Amino acid sequence: MAFDLDDDELRATREMKNLDRDLIIGEYVRTKDGKIGIFKGYNNNRKSQWACKVKLPKMKLWKYYEEENIVKPSKQLIDLIEVGDIIKYRIDNISTTLETKGYIKGIVDIADEEMLQRIKSDKNYNILEILTREQYMAHCFKVGGEDE
Repeated sequence: MAFDLDDDELRATREMKNLDRDLIIGEYVRTKDGKIGIFKGYNNNRKSQWACKVKLPKMKLWKYYEEENIVKPSKQLIDLIEVGDIIKYRIDNISTTLETKGYIKGIVDIADEEMLQRIKSDKNYNILEILTREQYMAHCFKVGGEDE
């Protein structure tokens, strides 16, 4: 069953769900299910339940989300990283040797808030790929035990 809210009802609902922010077209967003994409705008009817268009990696078209399922918007991709995520990174401005070529690459899981803040504050840290903890948990296989 579909219904439209008048402007006052819409405003009250948005305040109640803490959605008084304006998403900006082109900024990065993180969803409740751990997907990271680019906000492409609102569908034709912003009052619709599925109002937000998000372009996800490796998808030809965008996916529609309820605005309350977009938990974190940011102009900088690095701001969307959370404790528990796994990142592929490159650190630049390393002393050049035969092994480093002036940079090093690696993969690390973000273990705690201190580690996350160090990565975010280091200007030589370049994030190449992100696997969110939600994506990892959805696709992992637990070895030697029962699924929970």
